[in-house]
Amino acid sequence: VVLVVTVLIGLVTMGFIILRPGQASPMNNAVSMVMNPLKSVTSILVRRAENLYNYIFGYELLEAENEQLRVVMAEQNQTYKEENENLRSLLELRDKHTDYSLEIANVVSWGASSYGSVMTISKGASAGLEPGMCAITADGQVLGLITETGTSWASVTTILDTTSEIGAYIFGSGYTCIAQGDFVLLRQGTLRASYISSSATIRNGDQLLTSGDGDIYPPGLVIGSVTDVGEDEINVAKYAVITPTVDINSVE
Repeated sequence: VVLVVTVLIGLVTMGFIILRPGQASPMNNAVSMVMNPLKSVTSILVRRAENLYNYIFGYELLEAENEQLRVVMAEQNQTYKEENENLRSLLELRDKHTDYSLEIANVVSWGASSYGSVMTISKGASAGLEPGMCAITADGQVLGLITETGTSWASVTTILDTTSEIGAYIFGSGYTCIAQGDFVLLRQGTLRASYISSSATIRNGDQLLTSGDGDIYPPGLVIGSVTDVGEDEINVAKYAVITPTVDINSVE
C-alpha cells in the first residue's frame, strides 16, 4: 500500500511539473484570473487619466495660442488703421497741394551721432528722388532734407541736425526767423528759431511754419510749436525753442 501511494503521489507530482510548451501552470492561471480584471480596470483608469491630462494640457495650449493670435490680430488691425489714416492724410495733402510730386517711403535705419540726426529711407534715385528734395509726413509736417541718394535708398538730414537751416515764420504774427538745429537742443529733440525781431511778441504754443525762402521747402509746412523764448547772446534779437510737431525719432 505504501508503495502504491508513493507511486501515485509521484505521478501526480509529475503531472504538475511536466507541462506542454506554452502552457501556463495552474498557479499562473489562478493568479491571472484574479489579476487580469484588476489590470484591465487599472489600464482603463490610466488611459482616462492620460486623456484628461492631454485634454487639460491641450486646452491650456490652445488658450495660449488663441491669446497669442488675438495679440497678433490686434497689432495687425492697429497697423492697418495707421496705414489707412496715413493714406487718407496723403490723399488730402495731394488734393490740397496739387503742385507737389509725392513719393511714399519708409525709414530703414537711423544714423548714430551726437551732433547729427540722419535717417535712411527705402526709396532713392530709381523713384526719382534727388538731393535737395524735402521730406515731410503725410500730414505735411517737415522732417528734413534729402542729402544723398542711392539707387533704392536716400539719406534724409532731419530738421534737428546741427547743419539744418530753414526759412520760417511764426504763424499769426508773421515774424520771420531761421529754424536751425542746435547741438544742445538736439539731445532734447528740439530746435531753435533764431533772428527773431527783438520787438516780436511770441507765446508758447505759437506755430512755426516754413516761409518758402531759399526755394527748398515749400511755404506753409508745419515745423513745430514754440515751447520757450529768450534773448540772444548780445540782446539784439530773440530766439525761440521749437518742439517739432512730429516725434522725429519715432517716424517709420
